[in-house]
Amino acid sequence: MEVSTATKQAYKNNSIHKELTLEFPNLNLTIPHKQIYGESMRLKESIMDSNRVEFVGCISSMFEIQVYGVEAKLKNEFVRVSIKTEDTESIPLFQGYVDSAQMQSNKNYKKITAYDILHNKGDIDVSAWYKSLIFPITLKNLRDSLFNYIGIEQVETALPNDDVSISKQYDPKSLKSLNVIKAICQINGAFGIINRHGKFEYRILAQNIIDAVYPSVSLFPSNGLFPANPDVAEAMAQRIADEVQAEAFSFYRKVDFEEYEVKPVDKLTIRQSEEDNGVTYGTGDNNYIIQANIFTYGLSDAVLTQIAKKVYRNVKGVSFRPFKSINNGLPWVECGLDAVTYYVTDPTGTGVMKMSDSKEEQNVTSFYVFDRELKGIQALSDSYSAQGDEYQSEFITDLQTQIDTLKKKQSSGITKPEMEDYAYSRDEIDDMLANSEPGGDGGTPIVSVKVLPEKPDLNVIYLVEGEVVIN
Repeated sequence: MEVSTATKQAYKNNSIHKELTLEFPNLNLTIPHKQIYGESMRLKESIMDSNRVEFVGCISSMFEIQVYGVEAKLKNEFVRVSIKTEDTESIPLFQGYVDSAQMQSNKNYKKITAYDILHNKGDIDVSAWYKSLIFPITLKNLRDSLFNYIGIEQVETALPNDDVSISKQYDPKSLKSLNVIKAICQINGAFGIINRHGKFEYRILAQNIIDAVYPSVSLFPSNGLFPANPDVAEAMAQRIADEVQAEAFSFYRKVDFEEYEVKPVDKLTIRQSEEDNGVTYGTGDNNYIIQANIFTYGLSDAVLTQIAKKVYRNVKGVSFRPFKSINNGLPWVECGLDAVTYYVTDPTGTGVMKMSDSKEEQNVTSFYVFDRELKGIQALSDSYSAQGDEYQSEFITDLQTQIDTLKKKQSSGITKPEMEDYAYSRDEIDDMLANSEPGGDGGTPIVSVKVLPEKPDLNVIYLVEGEVVIN
């Protein structure tokens, strides 16, 4: 987010007065700073919140606050949140809808919890929309149609596989919009997120972090910075596109990080199931696997190879060190767009970093911001993190999508019509799997068999030679 140098300095000093404002335009209501309780603000944003490196995102942002003296009913209302200091510009923090407005015990305070628009719009059943499409259709036209259907505005972006032609492969009884959006992001190697202006944005991770201070990307290329040579300009633009500037901290509360770096992806495979060889691009050992993506089914190996090549460009070479940090709150920092730099020393050699008065002992260490939590107002603090296993593990798409794809295949002839007629919702599947223990007694049994029994138990999940069949 572009903010002035004066604004950055004000928040880094952390001593200037700040004001938070909540606007409810549909109610013609503004809640000023004086009606906000203490340091109760909390904002959580993320593009990746697990140890598996998944180039998908689509995680809803969450905002919490306590206010007092507000009689209006706020549940389900649209809210905009911004923060400013006395002498600097306003910074947008959040846009979304109030999920709950809970009265506190003294009956005068309300605890507001809000989520961005994807939280609700992601649950929309888009099966009717899918059936209404005129096939074949390009992925670009499909995603534009989808977002128009569910009522979310996209940031105008050209994605690597926009020109892929999709034919009709399914006749879904139910299909959640979030599953389709995730598949779009995955097939382009992009993280999806609702940005601070309420628009869906595709963020492609830069492959290098700049430790030195550079001007804005928008300043390149520029005749004032180097001669007007088209070749040089193109090379500079590409270098900046592949790098992200790191926000430097000379003071912070804590930063801990792993001694290893997550190994970069050097091979990419697209396949439908574990039994499918699929197509592979790249020759390395750290394989990123796209499995059961709904838009890769039915495509030729030649087309899949071209898709894999374009996705590989966005995911290759990304290496980062998992970390957690606590420092001054910098509201302009955004997940997937920014990195942070710390001047640190490791006196014990354990990866636990501390401040050092000795410049000779300090090292510059930079990290990608994948997950952040901004808390407080006057005592504004940020906690950043990026998680990741050292080596890339298999990434299997959303379970409901995988099941739908396997049902469509029916290659083994073991899926029975009476089973085909019923599809569990995502919540039902999540609930079953969360409460089931293979070989245990605590929940829904999961039984591995070579063939389905003639009279299957309706309360059992059967696993048949790698194919997932749910009854």
